[in-house]
Amino acid sequence: MSFISGINEPKDMLLKLVREGNRVNFEDNPENLMDHFFNFSVTAHSLRDWCINYLSLQENKKQLNEAWDNEKYLVIAKDIANSVKHFKITMYTPDVKGTSSSIIQGVVFYSTENIPAKMEKARQSAEYRESRTEESPSFIVTFTDGTTENLTDYVFKTVKYWVGYFDSHGIPRHVVDHHSIFLNRLCWNLIT
Repeated sequence: MSFISGINEPKDMLLKLVREGNRVNFEDNPENLMDHFFNFSVTAHSLRDWCINYLSLQENKKQLNEAWDNEKYLVIAKDIANSVKHFKITMYTPDVKGTSSSIIQGVVFYSTENIPAKMEKARQSAEYRESRTEESPSFIVTFTDGTTENLTDYVFKTVKYWVGYFDSHGIPRHVVDHHSIFLNRLCWNLIT
């Protein structure tokens, strides 16, 4: 049971994940971005327990976590959340080696704009994208095998994963979908 009014069901946590994702994607301050990155990761990782509880699958928790540990974006969430929350990971070997700050170039969106219309225009016109491109802080996640993942892809694909999981397991989510994440980065090919 949550002690915070308004966070009572898995859909509430999914909505929180979307809000945290939007904070990541709209943040221009590097320190605030770091906070949002961590908060997004904790929320994404916590959704495991919310789904297990909702589906009454406590006896299958170990198997579910093993399956989720094969999902790249859920592994990032787990390792980021646990590395910050517990100072270092000692209960398992993390797949994430670390993160590094980066700068990314992208189209910036403002809350006063018609964001979906601007996104569509930016998807269709390279000239439009280039004329509205600005630098923003970001992060790169590096895995122990040397592969990397950028923060924008991590956020988008994590939300997309959980939306799909909710749908395939009959967990109500109302109007939440991966299109709820308004990306302010150059990743137009991800919006499907």
